[in-house]
Amino acid sequence: MRTPLFLICTLLLLFACQKQQSDDLTTGEDILQMDMDENDYVLEELYASNDCNADLSQVFPSCAQIIYSSSEYPKTITVDFGSGCIDSKGRTKKGKIIIYVTGDMKTEGSSKDITFDGFFINNVKIEGTKHAQNIGLNSSNNMVISISGEINATKNGSTRKRVFKRQREWINGYETCTVEDDEFLISGHGSITTLNGREINHTITEAIHIRPHQCAYPLSGKVDFGTQLRGAILDFGNENCDNIGAITLKRRNKTFQIDLDTRTIIH
Repeated sequence: MRTPLFLICTLLLLFACQKQQSDDLTTGEDILQMDMDENDYVLEELYASNDCNADLSQVFPSCAQIIYSSSEYPKTITVDFGSGCIDSKGRTKKGKIIIYVTGDMKTEGSSKDITFDGFFINNVKIEGTKHAQNIGLNSSNNMVISISGEINATKNGSTRKRVFKRQREWINGYETCTVEDDEFLISGHGSITTLNGREINHTITEAIHIRPHQCAYPLSGKVDFGTQLRGAILDFGNENCDNIGAITLKRRNKTFQIDLDTRTIIH
């Protein structure tokens, strides 16, 4: 018995659509995972080198050791999680984050370089470098930190890569030593390389708004990945302090809710 040609074509088309859907979802979750990896160590990068006498027990778990090479600049600050510490988000961190600082980061021209030594978040190994420099006040009289970096995240032998250039505008809390009132807007661009080796450019089209001590995840902001017809738009929401956002897959023109805590698309 022969299979009708139209049925073969229908099956092939159905298979192609299912594969396209699967590829789009995988790429979407790659994008989400890589964009959120940095969020898991932003507190260390922000506050370990804070020149104020802030209570760092509010920021780091008690099992983490903060080691200063000197009381004077330049100096190296090491945040050592040892063989494993659970942070405020319930993630297990181990290894070291190493921060070399040339001066008080509230002073224009001061910079810091962040590297990693055997550093893991859960079972994801983080490697690479990140450079931040105070470039002074902007037209709104807010301090701006220029940030660039190249970060690899490896899990089960597979690696995602991210290259980025950003600016972090300190819109609240700059004049105080407490961390509770700190608030930032992040802009910039870069690229990610997904698990299947595909490189995708991205641009922050609406500044990412964060209150890092008060809310575990961004309050709002949008990041456009890929081209006009292919890629995704990551939307962090409407100023709600929660773990819910959205991702729109361009090729399918379909929006999914996302869980920022588990880094997954909610089907």
